[in-house]
Amino acid sequence: MLEVYVALGLLENLDFFAQASVAIVLEATPFLLVGSLASGLFEVFVPEERIRRLMPTNPLAGVAFGAFLGMLLPCCECGVVPLVRRLLAKGVPPATAITFMLAGPVINPVVLVSTFVAFQGDPTMPVLRCLVVGLLAMVMGLILRNKTPEQLLLPKAKLPQTACGCGEASTALFGSLDTALDPQALTPPTLAAKMNHAVGHALADFLEMGKVLILGAMVASAFKTMAPEGFVSLLEQDLLLSVLGMMLLAVILSLCSQADAFVAASFTGFPFAAKLAFLALGPVLDFKLVLMWNGVFRRDVIRKLIFVPAMLVFGICMVLGAYQRMGMP
Repeated sequence: MLEVYVALGLLENLDFFAQASVAIVLEATPFLLVGSLASGLFEVFVPEERIRRLMPTNPLAGVAFGAFLGMLLPCCECGVVPLVRRLLAKGVPPATAITFMLAGPVINPVVLVSTFVAFQGDPTMPVLRCLVVGLLAMVMGLILRNKTPEQLLLPKAKLPQTACGCGEASTALFGSLDTALDPQALTPPTLAAKMNHAVGHALADFLEMGKVLILGAMVASAFKTMAPEGFVSLLEQDLLLSVLGMMLLAVILSLCSQADAFVAASFTGFPFAAKLAFLALGPVLDFKLVLMWNGVFRRDVIRKLIFVPAMLVFGICMVLGAYQRMGMP
């Protein structure tokens, strides 16, 4: 009889796990698709030279312009790395390029709408997420403002093949289209060729990040289904542990910023500050980004890109969490 109850309990847990995983994936997939398509169109139809000509030289203005550019251009966190590398190599000020690299994946309209929907129409999370990421992006832009491209980039920097499909690794799938888009070609690329390349870029992005989304949904559902109740209660009640735990989870899962809000929202019992830590840190610091940075930036730059955002997110979320637990509005 005991074996029957155990089996029924396992089946019930597996059923809940499957339902929760599928729900997260179905809710997030439309935003991932829209974001992938927007990233592909941006890659093809927004020339780097045009962006470079608009860049201000003043560091403060450059930081502000980098954040503004991130608001306008939906570009995922790994797709923006090769773009920023090329912009830096062409002489774009670091204050602008680094700010755009960190802020762009979060403060663009696609991500803000997906966060708004994930948290059931409550604007608090998307607004705070935008403010926290915008702040840390501008801080990093100011910290690195006096660096030259040679001090930031590795010689002949090359992205590793572990990059997601929206980085340069996608060219392995659609390399035949690059010739058609070559600005040095004798005949300009046709609109059909550009759209074909944009769709190919978006498809690679969607397929690669879709795998990560499914993994993230399964991990979140498994945690809610199988973690001991005492352990979950400890994390939910302890602000320090919940914030640190969600930051660590964000780094490990390496979710796309266009879909991570649905995973964060599924941790219903966790403090608001812990969910904010997950959503603020993940798009600016995770395993796949560190791998990409290792092929682009020098070690001292990478250390700053890891340490400064982590400390800022941790400090801001701890202060916010303590503020909320004191019962202040």
